[in-house]
Amino acid sequence: MRITTLQFFWILAVIELTMTIWLTISPTITSVQQDAWISIFIGGLIGLTTTYVYAKLCALHDSRSLVGICRKVLGKWLGTLVTVYILLGWFSVTVVILRAMTDFIQLVLFNKTSNWVISIIMIANMAYISYRGGITAIGRFSQITGPLFFTVVLLTFALNATNLDFKQIMPAFHDHNLIDLFDASLVHGSFLSESILIMMLIPLITQPGKAAKTALWAVSISSFLVLLTTASVIMTFGPELSGQFIYPFFNMVRFISVLEFIQNMDVWVIFVWLFGVFVKLSVYLTLTSHGIAELTNRDIRKKTVLFLIAAYLLCTLPPLNITIVLTSYLYKIWLPLIFWPSMIVIPCLLLIISLIRRKQLSS
Repeated sequence: MRITTLQFFWILAVIELTMTIWLTISPTITSVQQDAWISIFIGGLIGLTTTYVYAKLCALHDSRSLVGICRKVLGKWLGTLVTVYILLGWFSVTVVILRAMTDFIQLVLFNKTSNWVISIIMIANMAYISYRGGITAIGRFSQITGPLFFTVVLLTFALNATNLDFKQIMPAFHDHNLIDLFDASLVHGSFLSESILIMMLIPLITQPGKAAKTALWAVSISSFLVLLTTASVIMTFGPELSGQFIYPFFNMVRFISVLEFIQNMDVWVIFVWLFGVFVKLSVYLTLTSHGIAELTNRDIRKKTVLFLIAAYLLCTLPPLNITIVLTSYLYKIWLPLIFWPSMIVIPCLLLIISLIRRKQLSS
């Protein structure tokens, strides 16, 4: 199964924009109010840096996968343990996103539909595209979803232009210092660092030599759009009200009214956004199954897909307060247990060891 460079770009761009525009704006505004757009910018720099590290690692190891790099650098057993830790993080991310998406769709579109029905529909589609088509089918679907979603976001900016009040983002750097802005940027930067998925995608690209540049463009464009979205939300509702919204981008879309003719756009935007969530969940499912198959050295990818699907379903069915789950997961699991170890410490350690060994060999 192979994907083109263009498909790789759209897969990564959709993954990054779908989640960051949905889940990173509200906590950032809550933390630093009108300076949130500055924190989003800093988070974008964090995402670009981590993406470069991931791409550099793959380049140093002849486009090996994450599993291969960990085993080569750390040894078979330690490398396997590290990979299992990372894959468990991916599993938890998939479960939380699936449950959050289910509750969100139930809240805004199908409030009389049980959330397990929505979960089963999404999981069934994930299973089908991953089992039958794999990453190639996901890449082709991303080529349709990506341009459509980006167009919808840009159209939202244009239609909301009359609601903007530029005084709302002032004063800048007045109420918060650089430490506050950096702390607030970690949420956005951590979501952009999900580009660690490229360490499983690059071995599947037809032209892996172009992967680094393509990945950096995908992350930078997605982050820039989230920066514009954050500024637009603040200029539309003000920093205080914006921070009270759970999903401020969709509140802004719902607020759009042009000549009392163009209204209620949120249904169409959510519909397109849902395609992006489907891409992200399917990529996580497919790459996790690839990783497990490579760890076991067996051709069990399709069987692993079925096992993961069953596990996702069981984990998303219990009744939970998703607002509490998102907050607790973000600050108690995602940042301390997944972002810092799996996306910062481990990749940087792998890169340092790889560069030292390369220097020793060359000398």
